[in-house]
Amino acid sequence: MTTIQDRRPSSYRRPARDRALSAARLAVRVAGGLATATVFVALAVAGFGGWGTPTSVGGWTVAAWAVGGAILAGVLRAVLGSDPYRGRGDHVDVLVVTFLAWVCAAVLTFSLSYFFHAHALDDHATLRVSATVTDCVEDSDAGNSCTYHWVVGGHTYSSQDGAAQKWPDGHRVTVRIDPAHPERPAQVSRSYWVAWIGILIGLVGTPFAALIRWSLGTGLD
Repeated sequence: MTTIQDRRPSSYRRPARDRALSAARLAVRVAGGLATATVFVALAVAGFGGWGTPTSVGGWTVAAWAVGGAILAGVLRAVLGSDPYRGRGDHVDVLVVTFLAWVCAAVLTFSLSYFFHAHALDDHATLRVSATVTDCVEDSDAGNSCTYHWVVGGHTYSSQDGAAQKWPDGHRVTVRIDPAHPERPAQVSRSYWVAWIGILIGLVGTPFAALIRWSLGTGLD
């Protein structure tokens, strides 16, 4: 059997420019990996931090900054190109698929956080009070939306929620509120199907996009 030997002398060293480019590619690749990991960790913090809490807001903020850093790293990788000594690949495809994974993870985080928040409000809304309906709007996609006003302890509160139909202003309905926190949104009709769709998209899309990202990235690293 005939084999082809590398004819470069054993003392061969890659040109300084090539070594510098390889070091730059490595640094950008590591920075992009750290930024991507930060995105997912920050989204996890935002999801477990509770709806609207400072922890949750901080998690979303860090995730947004990390996405910006990861996109910058991805653009730099595309500009620097592939290392000819390590193989070539399409960095733009990797960046697009990675962004898709971030979007799916964000949808999953938001949907889960909303579901648990809405479910907690629903569980604590044990007091039934009479409310006045105003400003009903009919939406063919989202259904009817109305503003509900109720009075507890001499204080008037209001919130928006869905409605079975477009009620006229002044219509009276019974809503459920949290007796310990009457300022919280009243529970009129609660549907979780939108949250479940988001959860399903996140659960399926995130690992699928991550798998494609890994498959594409193996040829670049």
